[in-house]
Amino acid sequence: MKKTILLSLFIIIAMTLLSACEDVGKERDIPVSEVPSNIINIIQNTLPGIALKEAEIEVEDGATVYELEGKLIDGKKYDIEITESGTIIKIELDD
Repeated sequence: MKKTILLSLFIIIAMTLLSACEDVGKERDIPVSEVPSNIINIIQNTLPGIALKEAEIEVEDGATVYELEGKLIDGKKYDIEITESGTIIKIELDD
């Protein structure tokens, strides 16, 4: 009986750990409203007037990275990558 309980607990723990690791390295779409306000503020200060349209979240090398797409009033589209701590990784003008 003890072996069955221990085996069941091991399986549950292993499945939980595997499911948690599944998200690492995978991008996941999120609403822009779920992006932390400090990230939004940094982007808006860097690209004044940008309207953010899409957001994704990803864990890269143990760090959370937000990938956002936005458009300025003049029609230029940008892709921005920024860490959870606010470090801009990349700003790319989208063709």
